Amino acid sequence: MRTLQVLMFMLCLLGGLYLLMQAPAFFMPDRWNPATGRQFDAAAARLLGAALLAIAAAGASYLRHFYYGERRRLPGPATQRRHFMLLLLALALLAVALVTAEPVANPDYRPPASRRP
Repeated sequence: MRTLQVLMFMLCLLGGLYLLMQAPAFFMPDRWNPATGRQFDAAAARLLGAALLAIAAAGASYLRHFYYGERRRLPGPATQRRHFMLLLLALALLAVALVTAEPVANPDYRPPASRRP
């Protein structure tokens, strides 16, 4: 379990830094309809990177206070508020990134061979 937690923390940290610094434009296909999706421009990619970094910060706080601490104890009110605010910030940044990414048709989509005329 510890390996999975550190792996997810590192993926959020490195992915967030990459999206925040490089800001690549990319297309994310829709889960239920691969013919459509969202086109993320540089601003939306940076918002998504900031959201991943906020998740990584919340994960680092969890790992430092609750997992690798000298003795495991319940978090105090200040720590709970900080953790809640980081998660709320991450959700808000994710929502803004999805709203600013424009819905477009998938440029690489080809209909299945059985449906072609």
